[in-house]
Amino acid sequence: MFKKIWYPEMIQNHILSRNGKEPLNSYYYATSYPDVYAAAERIFGSWGSAIEAAGLDYSKIKKYKTWSKQSVLDEIRRLHKEGEPIFSQNAQNNHKDLYMASIKRFGSWGKAVQAAGINYRDIRLRRSMTKEEVKKSIIELYRKGEDLAYTNMRANHQYLLAAGMKKLGNGSWSSARRQCGILTNYRLEQQRKNKKGPKKAK
Repeated sequence: MFKKIWYPEMIQNHILSRNGKEPLNSYYYATSYPDVYAAAERIFGSWGSAIEAAGLDYSKIKKYKTWSKQSVLDEIRRLHKEGEPIFSQNAQNNHKDLYMASIKRFGSWGKAVQAAGINYRDIRLRRSMTKEEVKKSIIELYRKGEDLAYTNMRANHQYLLAAGMKKLGNGSWSSARRQCGILTNYRLEQQRKNKKGPKKAK
């Protein structure tokens, strides 16, 4: 079978063509482009030297190596708390270092999310909801008297919040509520509550 011959400039061009598009750390390259990785180690002596030869700062690229199991879990929990969608595709697109570190430390993104105490099955279920299912869930919360202000949704119903903004509101939670026939101005309601101030002790 024909075996490709790699030259220094070919490896450098391969690295630069993927800079900013894919992770450049050694683990990712060793698993995604094993032939390039092997050639780089053979020609340059190490993967780090190949990165430096391409004019890049390897100390920034190898950042994923500093991720411990605990730091991976802490970051996943932080994203979850802030309402960031943490399904696999979003992690790959927007948090590549964290995603690769989760695979290295836990074997998969899903296992890392589970280890962080988050029900990954629920995340996947929420992501697969149709527009009508999202609308129905929001209306059910409204009928139960749930606070549908953005801050409360982010704290307690982040996946429904994300699904509503994406599938109903074109990025806006207030628009998503209106699509469900809910016209309450929750921001105005909060302002009114703030103006009243705390109740005086009797």
